[in-house]
Amino acid sequence: MAEERDDEIAPQVLEEPGSDEAAQDAYEEDPKNVWMRGLWMLALAALFGVGAFLLTVGAVVQFLWLLFAREKNPHIADFGKDLSAWLAAVALFEAGTVEHKPFPFAPWGVDPDG
Repeated sequence: MAEERDDEIAPQVLEEPGSDEAAQDAYEEDPKNVWMRGLWMLALAALFGVGAFLLTVGAVVQFLWLLFAREKNPHIADFGKDLSAWLAAVALFEAGTVEHKPFPFAPWGVDPDG
């Protein structure tokens, strides 16, 4: 039978590093961070356009592959999966939902949230 102890310490909720509040505090402390984030947002927005173009090219090639080979190309499918995850990560960063920057600042094909 478990004994109750009077000297037990109540659990304390700690702020997670990289949380929205911590990021907001960082921006309030150093306004240069906002400008740097804006610069990265512009660069990633341009790369997003390149990624969207690559997705379109991949979709056309996959369609042609399906049309003539009667099966999907697994390499194109895997690249499309990774590319779509990257486009989603860029969109989350652009919207200010997350603070971590996607590839090339993180490994390709790795979901930073999962």
